[in-house]
Amino acid sequence: MANFSYSRNFKGVADVFLHSPRLYKPLLDFTEKVMLGESELTKAEREIIAAHVSRINGCHFCVQAHRATLIAMGVDQATAVTLEMGPDIKGISNQLKILLVFAEKLTRTPAQINIADIDALKAQGIAEQMIEDTINVVSLFNYVNRLVDAFGVTGSPDYFKVVGESLAKNGYASLIPSAA
Repeated sequence: MANFSYSRNFKGVADVFLHSPRLYKPLLDFTEKVMLGESELTKAEREIIAAHVSRINGCHFCVQAHRATLIAMGVDQATAVTLEMGPDIKGISNQLKILLVFAEKLTRTPAQINIADIDALKAQGIAEQMIEDTINVVSLFNYVNRLVDAFGVTGSPDYFKVVGESLAKNGYASLIPSAA
């Protein structure tokens, strides 16, 4: 249910971005770099981290959008369906499971993150850049989850399918046309 008079017809988060493209275009450019730019984390792994953060935050809209994006990327349905189950997602590496535990701590208790957390990840063979990339995904989707929830965006199965396919094919920056 929309929380603003002007958002009553918003079908999803793309409508929030289109409402004020000058404000949100830099966010989408950053999102594009975080989610699709060069990284040791695959694009699918970053989507899984984003879905995990969204699940922790109770952002049903974002969980569904990430699930649809993963399916459009070719991730098997069984893996995508388990996104709402916590870090015991089927079909992912042990390294990604470790990063999901870190993502949960960063989401729930960010002030408690310290050098010991980073050192523990490095001791598991996780490179510093991969840790930083995880931090960017976690931080970004904590913001986006709050934006979606504050606007009251709910989406629909048809919306998630279309947006998931678009994100998988064209990326996040495509949510606002470049002319905006």
